[in-house]
Amino acid sequence: MNRKILFVIIFLVSLSTIVFAQTKNMRIAGVTRSYIVHAPSGLNNPPLVFNIHGYNMDAASEQSYTKMDQIADREKFIVVYPDAISKSWDLSDTSHDFTFLLAIIDTVDAKYHIDKARIYSCGFSQGGFMSFQLACRYSDIFAAIAPTSGLISMGGTGTCSLKRPVSMRLTFGTDDVATSAQFMQNVATWLDLCNCPKTSVVTRPYPSSNSNSLVTRLYYGPCDQGTEVIADSVRTGQHEWPMNTSDRINNSEETWAFLKKFTLKSATDIQLKTFPVAQNSISVSYSCGIVRLQGTEENCRVRVFDTRGRCVSIVAVTQRQFDFKNEPSGVYVVKVSGNEKFSELRMVVP
Repeated sequence: MNRKILFVIIFLVSLSTIVFAQTKNMRIAGVTRSYIVHAPSGLNNPPLVFNIHGYNMDAASEQSYTKMDQIADREKFIVVYPDAISKSWDLSDTSHDFTFLLAIIDTVDAKYHIDKARIYSCGFSQGGFMSFQLACRYSDIFAAIAPTSGLISMGGTGTCSLKRPVSMRLTFGTDDVATSAQFMQNVATWLDLCNCPKTSVVTRPYPSSNSNSLVTRLYYGPCDQGTEVIADSVRTGQHEWPMNTSDRINNSEETWAFLKKFTLKSATDIQLKTFPVAQNSISVSYSCGIVRLQGTEENCRVRVFDTRGRCVSIVAVTQRQFDFKNEPSGVYVVKVSGNEKFSELRMVVP
């Protein structure tokens, strides 16, 4: 290839990188702090995702490790990679790290006019700790979080008081923790905070289409206000951000697929815990596209909601069953009414 042409190509590639990803500086508490912001072209009121590095890492290594820029380009969201001081985050109550992260929101919003109802945080290892802390401290700012290889950290107070329930997806390797039970105790903490069902919907392997996958997914939901908690475990997995889809998952793709479902404005229209379940033995089951009810009237009216609180079907039931084909897999809430009684049931579509 002609050297002049090669030089032009390299220059153009470098120029595009400068346009989309830039290192920014700001002064916080007398210290110069830095972060990388990746802002694709064609943005319009975009979501903002924090991707926070682990201990002894930096913003550039997190950017390279997770390859989230590629997803941001396709999905049109902004991703920021903040830098810790001396490559370590301070989770204490006196930390200026939280002041720094909140200042990034204001700075990015001033330039790009972000959707403030769609601010998220994910992170690796100590960056996962920080994501937990951001949700605990600022649940009115962060719509959802997705920590990887980082246990729940309550910081200096040892407690977490949410102003609103926050959806969370956790990812960990089974060889990265002392015991899986230890990690699941952390999951249970968040289930209590969001008033989630204690029984999970298990997908093993995940995704079910890949028989070689070492990943197991535990789904808990719907929780208060339509939130969800997901725990993805990688059998024999180490301290890692899994990206190998031959026997794992693309964790960056899974992270965004989870986060983008939630917004501060997405509280469900139905308050799940306010509907009393009838004391009779009403139950619901799903098989091959047919939903069957037991313990109801022969003819009744049913409304089906997804976990975001959206009504996806209104059905006049005959002979205690109705058609529910061509709907995506997941967890649904079935509200049954008849003879001035009502019941709310949880249904899983595999």
